Amino acid sequence: MMKYINKIVLGFLIILNFNSCDSFLDVEPQGEYIPTTYEDYAFLLNNQSLINQFEIGYVNLFTDDLEKSSDEDITDEVGFDGSPVHAVNYYFFNPGPTYEIDQNDIYFTSAYSQIYTYDFIANNILEATDGSEEEKLALRAEALFGRAYNFFKLVNLYAKAYDPTTASTDYGVPLILEDNIYAEYGRNSVEEVHNQIINDLLEAIPYLSVTASSNFHPTKACGYFLLAKLYLFRGEFDNALNYANLAIENKGTFELQDLKNYVAIPGGWGARIFSLVTFRAMEDMVDVSENMYLKNSFDNFHGSVLASEELVAIFDKDLPSTSQDMRRELYFEDDYADFNTQYRIHFPGRTIFGAFVNRNAGILLPDLYLVLAETEARVGNKDKAMEYINYLRDFRIKNNVPLTASTNEEALIKVFEERRRELCFVSDFRFQDLKRLNKEGAFAKTVTHTFGGVEYTLPPNDPRYILPISNDVIQFNPDLPVYDR
Repeated sequence: MMKYINKIVLGFLIILNFNSCDSFLDVEPQGEYIPTTYEDYAFLLNNQSLINQFEIGYVNLFTDDLEKSSDEDITDEVGFDGSPVHAVNYYFFNPGPTYEIDQNDIYFTSAYSQIYTYDFIANNILEATDGSEEEKLALRAEALFGRAYNFFKLVNLYAKAYDPTTASTDYGVPLILEDNIYAEYGRNSVEEVHNQIINDLLEAIPYLSVTASSNFHPTKACGYFLLAKLYLFRGEFDNALNYANLAIENKGTFELQDLKNYVAIPGGWGARIFSLVTFRAMEDMVDVSENMYLKNSFDNFHGSVLASEELVAIFDKDLPSTSQDMRRELYFEDDYADFNTQYRIHFPGRTIFGAFVNRNAGILLPDLYLVLAETEARVGNKDKAMEYINYLRDFRIKNNVPLTASTNEEALIKVFEERRRELCFVSDFRFQDLKRLNKEGAFAKTVTHTFGGVEYTLPPNDPRYILPISNDVIQFNPDLPVYDR
């Protein structure tokens, strides 16, 4: 794939560097300040901007979980009032470029900005003038993990779903491993990107700790889990299960959040979910015990999308009349909503998403249990798979009645349904599930959106599932190989 060497100047990719330590990186060529101490590098790694995944949540607009509407009885936000052009292009599955010609893809740019910071730390921390060898190796491990995490997201958004027969030639994303803004880069293959992620994680995990000072920092369990998810996406289920088991064995103090301890009340634009224990608004995501590695995607669609009829039905499936799924109760409103004391919106017969809490878009303990359940079902252990599902549901459902499965195939279907309930409207999770499962005929699905009486469809394995590298990058590198979408 490297025969397609094309110039990608990293300095261009970090034009929109959202990192507040820009000056730390930008002034080095001028000789004003070069990080030299352990604390200098720790400062870079602790910058809060590294938790941001700007605009990644917009890919929800590709999925079957939501609907937009032009009906007059619904607030304009549920249509496309104020929506950016790429959001509109996503929802209508428009071919070709998604961003306007003079705009850059904010997620793509910010992800590479973060990668540059992680490269800088990984490549230079061992030369710090102070700090113990153990401290420096631990800091380097965090940087390697952060780089691997970003490459995992990028390759699954901007390339084909992994196919072992074509991965060595399918266009992936540029592997930028040097902190050199003047270096030349090519578009590496999907296989090469996967191999780099694996190598980074295997190198990092021995030096990651079981516990961290906060969930801004990855733990050993996070490293194992990211490996598990990569192997799951590769279809290597034994490897995925092995690393998922290592992740749960090293989970430390992370615990599932018990949603049965919360209640939704009228209101919004600030808080509408409150604890029955503390009588305060639901905790910020940094304080939620199941958030293993914190990422904020910002675009959460509160009050701006309808839940699809299919998604609503999934919440009702397998739920006895004596039980109550608190995800449905807390995160959605039916028929009307009071999003503040003076603003009631109506949507008769429909359901709107309006949690008005920030949910972690990074690594989540519930996702780990779901990956454990899926891989157990994949290797033929249906009862173990259902054990994990029912454990998760005990924290989500009042008067939960355990689910059972008579076959491994049935268990797998129940796992996918639970993934949809648990992870709807969180970052790119549903998008990635649709994309990877389209490779399997039994789970391939056509997504249909209806707007203004017109239907728009996205068939399985359609190239429109591959986000295009934005126009500004292509203009700068006109010979860069791209997918035809």
